[in-house]
Amino acid sequence: MRPLFRILTTTVFACGLAAAVTSALRAQAPAAEPRIWQGVYTAAQAERGKETYTSTCLRCHGADLMGVTAPALSGDRFFASWGGEPIDRLFVKIRDTMPPTFSTSAIDDKTKLEIVTYILQTNGFPAGTAELVVGTETMSTAAILKKGQQATVQNFSLVQTVGCLAPGDNNTWRLTRTAEPIATREDAPTPQSLQSAAARPLGARTFLLLSVVPFSPASHVGEKMEARGLVYNDPADSRITLTSLRPTGSACQ
Repeated sequence: MRPLFRILTTTVFACGLAAAVTSALRAQAPAAEPRIWQGVYTAAQAERGKETYTSTCLRCHGADLMGVTAPALSGDRFFASWGGEPIDRLFVKIRDTMPPTFSTSAIDDKTKLEIVTYILQTNGFPAGTAELVVGTETMSTAAILKKGQQATVQNFSLVQTVGCLAPGDNNTWRLTRTAEPIATREDAPTPQSLQSAAARPLGARTFLLLSVVPFSPASHVGEKMEARGLVYNDPADSRITLTSLRPTGSACQ
């Protein structure tokens, strides 16, 4: 029996050691490169954006995009304003307010998105093989991050996500099939960002919702919702203390 005991002990030790090594390797594995650094627009799209920028934006923002009478669209000042934000937020700002001396309808959405791609190109983000398109998942989830920077969502950060509203136990409410939360600076969506949320795919997370009563959850059971609030992530207890809970206009399938 003693040799058998030694064999079993050695086997258990080896398994434990293998698990520890695997865990360590996983911990040391590099994080996936952020989507924006994988190429989210084409060079041709940015070139068209440059042409429009030169004719409509250069006077205020400068040939180098560092700002003249308007904010910088390149460099540290640009990242201070837009760092960590999804591309969609920059696009919505330009679409709805730029250029201020013309009717915002004078330049269509496709052309304004081309300006956004030129801004991305100027800030060093690489071109890819497919054009950036309004209303796609990339627009709402690809964050503007410096090289080597990772999108991080700390506990108690203000976040935005989408998921399916469902009742839970003991008069609680949960957001199921939830997309991975992303950081935001706005505690409620604009009509434009709500449209983007409607196009964002669902995920696999589940969150307990707190402070949900003001948002009349019973009238939105089974609907795809855009949720914002302070997040707390824990394997056994993930929750969002809501600042906003809005229907996206579609049911969860």
